[in-house]
Amino acid sequence: MNHILSSLFANASITLPITKESKIVILSDLHMGSGGRSDDFAKNARLVHDALKKFYLPGGYILILNGDIEELLRNRLRDIEDAWEDIYGLFSEFRKAGRLYRLIGNHEIVPGPDGDALRYDGESLRMEYEGKDILVFHGHQGDRLNCGRYNRVIGWVLRTFANYFAISNKSVAHDSVKKYQIEKRVYEFSRKAGILSIIGHTHRPLFESLSKAEAIGYRIERLCRKYPKADEAQRIRIRKTIEILRCEKNTKKEDRGTRIVDSLYGDILIPCVFNAGCAVGKKGITSIEIKKGKISLVYWSQINRSKKYLQYNEYKSALRIGEDAFRVILRRQSLAYIFSRISLLGN
Repeated sequence: MNHILSSLFANASITLPITKESKIVILSDLHMGSGGRSDDFAKNARLVHDALKKFYLPGGYILILNGDIEELLRNRLRDIEDAWEDIYGLFSEFRKAGRLYRLIGNHEIVPGPDGDALRYDGESLRMEYEGKDILVFHGHQGDRLNCGRYNRVIGWVLRTFANYFAISNKSVAHDSVKKYQIEKRVYEFSRKAGILSIIGHTHRPLFESLSKAEAIGYRIERLCRKYPKADEAQRIRIRKTIEILRCEKNTKKEDRGTRIVDSLYGDILIPCVFNAGCAVGKKGITSIEIKKGKISLVYWSQINRSKKYLQYNEYKSALRIGEDAFRVILRRQSLAYIFSRISLLGN
């Protein structure tokens, strides 16, 4: 698969120079359907709407939609457009401002007019930051089964059975082994090429090549380091947060898969793979943001659905957006540091 990924890099559809003044948000895997009971997007639609309309659009962000925005394997395009007219209106506002790029995902590779490639800006986007490269692509290009080659059959199965039984895209998403295989291919390619890759596809957020479950351990360690210098009020919050994180880590199903992380990544972890996650999460959505020369993994949810990230955050406090939405930075790192590690440790 490396030759496919190398071609994506060498022949990127878009080249976008960025600076420390640039503001970018990357969303992937919205899986917008027709608004019915099998539409995974429905439960987070208002959250996505508020994030775009009340934060990213007025904030001057460039919006990169990194594939599987529409669930075309299960729905007709006109039905999706009718169901989510307000979301398409926001996309149009970003486009009119020259701040929208759409990359194709495997659930958008379909025969006929709904799969017209002209609706997308391309398959990959290459950002250039201070002489370093960031490659954005959906990620199905590293997946042998879900690369789009078998979409005629897969689409028939989804429309015939998954829609009828209201089986969600999470239910038919990759199992842990497949996720790691895809991530490993992207990781090895990125490490050898000396670049930073941002993908979607697996529905699993990654930051500095680490999954959420793996990152929890690092976050606990950072909080332990902060504890000795904290005042008593901060110590209470840190203890409570560590307790929450330990419970979350112990209940994460993917922890079983993280035991093979050394065999995937080697002895020294290179922070060359990031994943924006998805917008079909049970309690919210995730995105990747680039701003002021830093890259962040951001979580959006609503007060009545998730409060755990409001209790303590080592970066900025959670930001309330609109009536009940909030945005919180889960992890953040400077691009200069990340590219230094890639350069020094990658080969």
